[in-house]
Amino acid sequence: MATSSLASLAGLISERLAQLESSLNAAASSGHTQPTEKVSPVESSSKPLQDRAVAMDSVAALARVQDLQRQIDRVLFLQNCASLFASSLALPALITQLMDEVWQRNRLTFAALVLGESELGPYYYQDLRGVIDARRYLKKQCPLPLWGELAHALVRRLNLEEPDYLLIDDIAATGRPTPEEFPWMPRSGALIILPLRKKSTAIGALLLGRIQVNHFVDLELRLELIEFTEIMARAIIGAQIQEELNARVEQLAGLQLFSRSIATSASFAGLLTNITEGITELMGAGTVLLAFNRLLIGSELLHLLLETPGVRIYQNLIGIGIAAVDQPLALFTRLHRLLTWTADAGQPLFFDPTQQVDSPEDLYYNETGRALMTPIAIGDSALGALYIEAPSTLLAYDEGDMVVLRTATNAFAIALQQIGG
Repeated sequence: MATSSLASLAGLISERLAQLESSLNAAASSGHTQPTEKVSPVESSSKPLQDRAVAMDSVAALARVQDLQRQIDRVLFLQNCASLFASSLALPALITQLMDEVWQRNRLTFAALVLGESELGPYYYQDLRGVIDARRYLKKQCPLPLWGELAHALVRRLNLEEPDYLLIDDIAATGRPTPEEFPWMPRSGALIILPLRKKSTAIGALLLGRIQVNHFVDLELRLELIEFTEIMARAIIGAQIQEELNARVEQLAGLQLFSRSIATSASFAGLLTNITEGITELMGAGTVLLAFNRLLIGSELLHLLLETPGVRIYQNLIGIGIAAVDQPLALFTRLHRLLTWTADAGQPLFFDPTQQVDSPEDLYYNETGRALMTPIAIGDSALGALYIEAPSTLLAYDEGDMVVLRTATNAFAIALQQIGG
């Protein structure tokens, strides 16, 4: 189904104006008589019919006026939302503004916005309206079962004429969606799920509902919501790009301060402290782990590491860092295979720390991940690997983060070389 645009709306308004002018002219002509003109009995008997025709024309004209007003309101609503493209609002404020707009205009019972990175997720709740205990779900991951309604709505339509949304007119009668997918959602009423797309790839979805069944049956309403969702997607993408640019600028400034801090470290223990704390701040990491292979490092560096408070040893690896878990040695044990592979291969890895990894080679082509691992090396000589993990509230690391982390790791390796690493 082809969606309407602001240009077509302007054309529709022009057409309605022409129809209104024609109807009013016809009504004026049929109801007009000269006061000095004598009216015959036949003409007198036909006057009620003429009055009825004038009244019918007036009713039709009123309906056109009301339709015109709806179209004008629709244009103003979409124009107001589109004006946010040029705003300087940060992403959270932009989302709040857009959700306010759609919430107030449609008098909804509930609304939710989820954002992710691809059709496979994960997706996180960014805004919730009309939901009891919304804080329980806000910023938390939204389930995305392949059999669920959200997955069905997000999948790209092969037929471009097929509506790009999922509509459930009666939640109670259909039993869709299930409580497992959206535990906060009322079990009655109507639901529409509209995907937010970057080109053809889903980056999120807008879920809107009313307690009345068949609320979204009106085609004009659905077209307006599609138009709004397209505007929302573009505005969010723009805000995300600006947010990423700002983050990169801050990272570059942080990288300069990080390099200075490790260059002025007074001791080896101070160097390691500056490394772990600096990378934690630079990358927004909840966990930072430096792991050295005792078979690859020089004797002087090995001696310094073994004398450093807080080090942990597992097989051939010596590690130190900041862990957001109660048992850092267990984390060390779980990562042993990946740390060894990263050091030996000299290649970074992205992965999901909550999933079991069968083979490090399976991760080689990942482009994002909430966990990131990079090798520590001096020239072609491997020393170990550096592991960071982002908190669940942050977005996954990407290629830009990997470049920043590798630059920080190289600066760290140069500092190690100064002490005979």
